[in-house]
Amino acid sequence: MKVLPLLTLSSVVLLSGCVTQSALISKGNFEQLGFYDGAGGRVALTTTQLDKISDKYDATETPNHQEYLQGYNKGRDNYCSIEYVLQLGEQGNSNWGVCEYRREVPLFKAKWQQGFERYMSQEPRL
Repeated sequence: MKVLPLLTLSSVVLLSGCVTQSALISKGNFEQLGFYDGAGGRVALTTTQLDKISDKYDATETPNHQEYLQGYNKGRDNYCSIEYVLQLGEQGNSNWGVCEYRREVPLFKAKWQQGFERYMSQEPRL
């Protein structure tokens, strides 16, 4: 059967592209770790949390919280896109989560409002 080898090969290719938290920490790539956290919509790690995770995976690596935050902010900017904020509004969601910093930016505020108006104009579901 030709499908099984193709699926196996696809799985290997997909897995080889994955970056793990432990790999980033052991390589000292705290900026990339922060980017992945921000791009995933997660809350930024505190200095204490980053220290604990660093100790867990590689005690020889000194965590750099400043680099982590630089990466986190870039990733969070990707996550908190105009499209995402519009989607929040379309879902009737007023909790912006990690994107709260965008709430007072006029373009983002307008897109959320546009989405929310769409949400409010929908027929109620029975």
